[in-house]
Amino acid sequence: PTRRSSDLLNINYKSKKPIYLQIVHSIKKEIKEGKIKEGEKLVSENTLCKDYYISRNTVRQALDILEKEGLIKKIKGKGSFVLSPKIYQNRTKLSRFYDDIKMSGLVPYSKILHSGKEIPDKNVKDKMKLNDDDFIYIINWVRYGNDEPLIYETIHLNYSLVSGIEKIDLNDDIKLYKILEKEFGIKPQNGQEQIYPCKLNAKEAKFLKMRQEDLGMRIERVLYKDKKIFEYTKSVIRGDRFIYTIDF
Repeated sequence: PTRRSSDLLNINYKSKKPIYLQIVHSIKKEIKEGKIKEGEKLVSENTLCKDYYISRNTVRQALDILEKEGLIKKIKGKGSFVLSPKIYQNRTKLSRFYDDIKMSGLVPYSKILHSGKEIPDKNVKDKMKLNDDDFIYIINWVRYGNDEPLIYETIHLNYSLVSGIEKIDLNDDIKLYKILEKEFGIKPQNGQEQIYPCKLNAKEAKFLKMRQEDLGMRIERVLYKDKKIFEYTKSVIRGDRFIYTIDF
């Protein structure tokens, strides 16, 4: 189906805001609110130019921005099509996958690939400031929205703070922080995140059902209970599905 141009844009010709940015904002708003669905074809450049009395260059400038942000895909000779809606995560405070995915209208769940009590390697030991005789509990899983893999993640928990967690069936409740709070009295108080772009390696691409060398975002997170690190997590996020926001 094609979106009617009369329903699409809200343009103020007297505004100081450039028209191409108004087009971008209008289409983004329609996509975010679900008024334009995944796979839907936008009206043609010619129709937009005719209906809104704007130049082709202005329309193309707007569509180029939307394509660079991964919201649409332009196919030569066919038009512009809406891609899967983005998942917005606010990174100002602790982001919770389960809640963020549910707010996006998707059904969140996680598939555990590996879990267990282990001796940490040097990198993890240094990150978590552990002693030589300390153990960790590791959870390696893929996190889904509906049936689409979104995040490949490895969580390292300080075992001294979660002793006995191996007896809990984590498949029964993917809200890990609820389990940590209820069973172990652990509630994240503060932490740090490092976020940087990356290219997916073979393993990450396999589990995220993407191609090796596709772009993603890598997140490393450390969380504290009092002054002690209880969690160190490494996540690889699909770069085509997430938009991060920060309040300041």
